[in-house]
Amino acid sequence: MASLTQSDQAYTEIRRRILILEVRPEERLKEEEWARKLEIGRLAVREALTRLHGEGLVTRGLKGGFFAAGMAPEDVREIREVREILEVAAIRLARERISESEIKEMEATCDDFAYMVKKGYHTGAWEADRRFHQLLIAASGNNRLRQAYEHCHIPLFQVRIGQSREYIEDYELTEREHREIVAVLKSGHIDKAVELLRSHLARGANDLLSSMTEKVAAD
Repeated sequence: MASLTQSDQAYTEIRRRILILEVRPEERLKEEEWARKLEIGRLAVREALTRLHGEGLVTRGLKGGFFAAGMAPEDVREIREVREILEVAAIRLARERISESEIKEMEATCDDFAYMVKKGYHTGAWEADRRFHQLLIAASGNNRLRQAYEHCHIPLFQVRIGQSREYIEDYELTEREHREIVAVLKSGHIDKAVELLRSHLARGANDLLSSMTEKVAAD
């Protein structure tokens, strides 16, 4: 039972870090390193990585070992389409269901995001970004939609790390777009919220695709 509990812990933590792209696509996931980080047994980490491999979040190397799954341009396009389908549906369902406390929680998440970016806490910013979109889904009041969203293993579109001007501008845009979505949801303008969300997701996908193109050119 202890091993199973540790395996679940490792699965949850490694999955989380892959989805916020703290673990980058194609980065190697070393069993001994993760066992040390999480202070658990290596076998539990191996079980978690095997589970993540079965779900497509992790791949096996030709010479062994586990790696975070790579992301091709087609993957980015499909992820954007899935996110748009699910999150737009959530916003439309939220028309009659979203509560004042949920609005306040979204606003607080925007504040958390801004604080983390200001302090240079990259992981915290990515967590707040992902949390914002989870709250949009939760506002639908539909548990099956929430479960579907989680089971899709949807990653963020963030690609930049550091304190460069480009990084800051990207995150300032994200914060502004999140706050605009919350503001129109608060005022009940659902169609406008859908429009803003689609634009937000398209920008993120396009930025990631551009980054991938630049990497290929550099290589």
